[in-house]
Amino acid sequence: MSEAFQGAVTNNQSCKSFRPNGKPLTTGEKWIILNIYQRCREEHEQRRLPLSEVYERSAYYAGVSRKVVVEIIAHFRQTGTVPPAAKAGNQINHQTSIPPKASSHIRQLIFNSHREGTICEAKHVGDLLEKEFNLRPHLATIKRHLNRLGFEYKRNKPKTRSLREKDYVRQQRHTYLHQIRQMRRSGHEIIYLDESFLHHHHGQQFSWFDEGDFLERPSGKGKRWCFIHAISQKELLENCLLAFEGKKSTGDYHGSFNFEVFYEWFQEQLMLNLPEKSCIVMDRATYHMVPEERIIPTQMRKLEIQEWLTEHNIFWEEHWLKPKLVDALEQRIDRTPLVQKEAQKYGHQLLILPVHHPELNPIELIWALVKNKCAKKLRNGMSFKDVLANLKEEFGNISEGNCQNVYEHVKKQEEEFWEIDLELDYSDEIEATNSEIMC
Repeated sequence: MSEAFQGAVTNNQSCKSFRPNGKPLTTGEKWIILNIYQRCREEHEQRRLPLSEVYERSAYYAGVSRKVVVEIIAHFRQTGTVPPAAKAGNQINHQTSIPPKASSHIRQLIFNSHREGTICEAKHVGDLLEKEFNLRPHLATIKRHLNRLGFEYKRNKPKTRSLREKDYVRQQRHTYLHQIRQMRRSGHEIIYLDESFLHHHHGQQFSWFDEGDFLERPSGKGKRWCFIHAISQKELLENCLLAFEGKKSTGDYHGSFNFEVFYEWFQEQLMLNLPEKSCIVMDRATYHMVPEERIIPTQMRKLEIQEWLTEHNIFWEEHWLKPKLVDALEQRIDRTPLVQKEAQKYGHQLLILPVHHPELNPIELIWALVKNKCAKKLRNGMSFKDVLANLKEEFGNISEGNCQNVYEHVKKQEEEFWEIDLELDYSDEIEATNSEIMC
């Protein structure tokens, strides 16, 4: 560290950031920190300063810790963007008590209530959860979960429709259903992929107990295996299982995956084992959606934007200010996921699942089947490697009948969503017509 900078840091050690302690950084603030790092990096190259000092300077000028700067830069290098804004409090480690498998039941309850002309409120969802899953979550928890699923509580004139899906969620789902119908008609083999995890101490929770009896098991969940696989209508694709130890102990399993891991698996395992004329279906995880060109127009200098536009044969004029140049670049930049381009090279197609709809991926049901079978094999003294061996064995035991059953279950779910979307759209049209007549 240079003497001048070291002296400045020493003299200001008692100075605190004007930002309130404990408040999560917003997405905009993370972009500012990235911009500060870039400027400090330029100084480093010009003055030949130690690279470690770049992080120290960035943290000092931004008023955050060095660790925060390192995490933002590492995430940007992997994904092309800054980490998403975190929620206040320790909510990462405290996931909602409502299981993912309840989502389809909740949607069905809301849609059925609206078709019958009755309202549906959070307490009705609570009654469903208590009846079907023996859960009694607080009403505030239910409301937050409904928001995550894309529902909002609002008044719909001239009638009241209590819980209603956001328009973009409905349209995104209906577009996906239309596209996958086209793929099936054109003879494409539909291949679903996804990631999940299995903890070392994941075990069956139910048994026969005498009074005062209990299962003697290790405390805590232990380490976890993260894995990714792909499924067709007939089978789990051969040689497509990738399993590795998840190193991150906080957050869900997505924190253990990154673009490099996913892209290597996509190229070296999935592409080599796909049937001819396949259509790959995946969710919208950040590392799935990384484009080929990772640039940030708002962080580029004016000259750099001009050079990019010229290189790509895009018209621009000398008198254009930076905002207009940024608009021109944004309109022409290719945000197509790199894996989609890779699939198209081999003659395949790729579809992205709508947000908040894991029930439209049949492999989610395979995860549940495999994990339940692994849970029944848990014994005291079982090593972490034994858990991996059980996991691979149970994947090998998945039959063609299992795959066909979950595939048909999802197709039935797709048909129900299709009919619901059409009914709601027709209902909206009738309400709009009635409103015009009343006016």
